[in-house]
Amino acid sequence: GDISADGAVTIPDSGEITYIITKGSAAALTLAAPSTDQEGVEISFESMTAFAHTVTVATAGFNDLGASGDVATFSGAKGDHMTVKAKLGDWMITARYGITLS
Repeated sequence: GDISADGAVTIPDSGEITYIITKGSAAALTLAAPSTDQEGVEISFESMTAFAHTVTVATAGFNDLGASGDVATFSGAKGDHMTVKAKLGDWMITARYGITLS
């Protein structure tokens, strides 16, 4: 699906989904922690606009890094992307390009 506004990302109950970020300015996205029922769900984010989008996980951060890794910031180039997978209640980054964690 396309993401053209700030807000919470919908997490599917199973499988994989790719979100294409098309917002014409920096998108501020939030991603809730996955439930145990969502184990193995994979979400990809791909930027088609040249802005420093952010994806924030409020709880344990990406890769269970806590506050030192709870925000994924895109570099501001078209083509920046990342993929995360639900594992044991955390979002683990399985691939990324042009993304920094803080």
